[in-house]
Amino acid sequence: MTESRRSARLRATDWVDAAFSLVTSEAGGVHGVTIARLCTTLGVTKGSFYWHFRDLDALWEAMAARWQEMNRRRVADLDELSEVPPEGRLIALSTMLVSRDHLTVERAIRNWARSNDTVAETVRNIDTEIFEAVEAILREFEMSPGQARLLSGVLVYAGIGYIHGHEGLPIISPEDIQRAIPGLLSLTVAEPPADPDAPGPGVH
Repeated sequence: MTESRRSARLRATDWVDAAFSLVTSEAGGVHGVTIARLCTTLGVTKGSFYWHFRDLDALWEAMAARWQEMNRRRVADLDELSEVPPEGRLIALSTMLVSRDHLTVERAIRNWARSNDTVAETVRNIDTEIFEAVEAILREFEMSPGQARLLSGVLVYAGIGYIHGHEGLPIISPEDIQRAIPGLLSLTVAEPPADPDAPGPGVH
């Protein structure tokens, strides 16, 4: 097949898939995604890239949007497992979030978000959706909304910190999570104090 025919058959999603593969490759990460490497991987010229994307920023924006969709599907799949106890779903979600490929892609997207407002907004939305998913699971336990929200924040903030610092920290395995989550849930979480700046009943 000639280069022009290969280029004509490529879709924007093919470039996004190739970019994710480069991110998770041995020499990947945020610096592993270049137009030249993408073209070599797909066997086309740079003209094909610019047919779909104005620049690398636009590609990373598409990657972040795809990543958000993938996270939503994973959360939705967990929600459908109604026969699995909430503790099991929380363990499954936490295990997914600390997998090697997930950590690599998350850190790369967050690094690009530092210089791209669109990617940064997508990352904020992803964090909010993960927080809400964790909070929804915790609400199934015998704790108040305030306690569930507080513990959700601790877990999500810890996860974000692990994304950025995991290379210098002990590796967390799925077995570690299976042991840690029940212990965390067994702790008594104090009721957070009322927010003095929060609007009162009927105030919007």
